[in-house]
Amino acid sequence: MLLKKILIIEIFLKILIKIIPTIDRETLISIGKKKKSICIVEEAYEFVVQEPEQELAKKRFKDSCGPRKVDCFFGIFLNDVRIIGSYGLVVTRYGQVINEPISGYLKEILRVTIHDLGLIGFFKEYLFAVFPFFDFKNFFLKEGALLHCRGARNLILNDYVYSSPVFGHWMLEQLPQLRAIEEVIKKYNLTSCKLIINKLPEEWQIDSLRLMGHDKDKIIGMPKNGLRVGRLIISSLRNTGSKPNRMELDPKARQWAANRLQSNYNHINSNNISFKKNICLFRLDVPSRRIKNIDNVRKIIKLNNFIEIKIGKHDLFDSAKDFLYAERFLYTLGGGVTRIMFSKNLKEIIEIYSCDQDKIDGFFLLAAELGIKYKCVAAAKLPLSVLNKIENNILYNENEINEWYLPEDDLVAVLNDKN
Repeated sequence: MLLKKILIIEIFLKILIKIIPTIDRETLISIGKKKKSICIVEEAYEFVVQEPEQELAKKRFKDSCGPRKVDCFFGIFLNDVRIIGSYGLVVTRYGQVINEPISGYLKEILRVTIHDLGLIGFFKEYLFAVFPFFDFKNFFLKEGALLHCRGARNLILNDYVYSSPVFGHWMLEQLPQLRAIEEVIKKYNLTSCKLIINKLPEEWQIDSLRLMGHDKDKIIGMPKNGLRVGRLIISSLRNTGSKPNRMELDPKARQWAANRLQSNYNHINSNNISFKKNICLFRLDVPSRRIKNIDNVRKIIKLNNFIEIKIGKHDLFDSAKDFLYAERFLYTLGGGVTRIMFSKNLKEIIEIYSCDQDKIDGFFLLAAELGIKYKCVAAAKLPLSVLNKIENNILYNENEINEWYLPEDDLVAVLNDKN
């Protein structure tokens, strides 16, 4: 029965992808210019990714280096649109889906939306987008700006499945969007505009928006099924992710967000500052990144004057304080590294990655955007014994839960390399 349901959904997905009209970035910009509802914050420019100095990093990312075209960064408002489902699918009165907020991942977003709402529920919400007078509940917002986290994973809370935003995506994709959102609000005097985020926001999302200068009373959670908005602001989304060649560079947008975070952090947390120069982060709480020889690794980092830090899941203010004045950062590959957006003086990051992550270039490119030197050290990946595996793990498949072995001589060499 379940297999049959999945098959039906996949068939519908193939049909929907072909028949649902979409509006891509170029068309959206043209619409905004024609209707005079767009604000170009930054014209298109070129950014050159420099080769890393370390030979290992150079070998890994030779195809990621060189000139990159960065599209113009813009904000636009659209009249009378509907936001559908847990991923915030934007649909116009003509039934067109706006690609910009989902970065072209239409099939994946449709699959999750249909899973959440059901086929009938999805088509009902889509119908309400085209014919809003059929929506008797009429959830309506006069002015809003879409800041829904594109990167999310499904979690289970009290038998309820909900989409939990991924920290790294939020930091690198959503926070820079505020640059254009603020400009559109200012230019078109949309003073009652609310920031629309996921229905069950994490505490660190609210904290990060506060650090970006946006009060909690200006934030609303997205209703589960749909929300009609009189004027909806959409901002450029610069896609990031762990897959090779999928990160969309925009150093000016991300530096803007980083500068805002840093300046407001000092203002809000003047008595909560750390001055550690060399810090390291081992995500031992994450089953897919445990280091088997961690005791020896800890002895090495101590001899090299590195201090191990931990990041709280809920308190962004506390977990960011160690990054503010750090100069060198050793870390296990993962979204936690995006806290370098808080770093004022960071000169170098050293990434520990496993042998099957050789082509993941997202954090190398982030370092390039922020003007930080990148180095790396490879770890071997070992099968984890059955007895140690996490029961009922909802984030990782069994074949993803492994232990890493970090070659100690390689670690010593990269820590002592001052070039």
